[in-house]
Amino acid sequence: MAGAQGSVRASRTFRNDDAELRPLSEWFQAFAKESGISESRALDFELCLNELVTNVIHYAYSDRGRHEIRVSLEHDDDRVRATIEDDGRPFNPLEKEPPSIPGSLDEAGIGGWGIPIVRAFTDELSYERENGRNRLTFVFRRDSRPE
Repeated sequence: MAGAQGSVRASRTFRNDDAELRPLSEWFQAFAKESGISESRALDFELCLNELVTNVIHYAYSDRGRHEIRVSLEHDDDRVRATIEDDGRPFNPLEKEPPSIPGSLDEAGIGGWGIPIVRAFTDELSYERENGRNRLTFVFRRDSRPE
């Protein structure tokens, strides 16, 4: 997992299956521990990672076939970064309108809150479509949130 000049990098491919969410979490937790990411910071980051991969699993594919989701992680002195790549239909989740804030929890529907949650936790969030693949990247800067 180690990279040059104090950075830690890792990549892994997961199937488009909910059963992959546990291995994804375990893999990320090992990465966080090796990288020295604080527990509270790791929990926030993992929430975003799981939400985004879950969205790919549930919404990226029009068929029921097997697809691969590539997750790359990088941690250095200044930031933690994740890139999620898939071969699903083109979809930029950053263009999606956030749901309106309900008057009460009873009025809040299930679904549609993942991207707003990710936006609230991350310092950078970007999307690009290249060579038939969606690539979503998010970053937590070390100095922007208390550990």
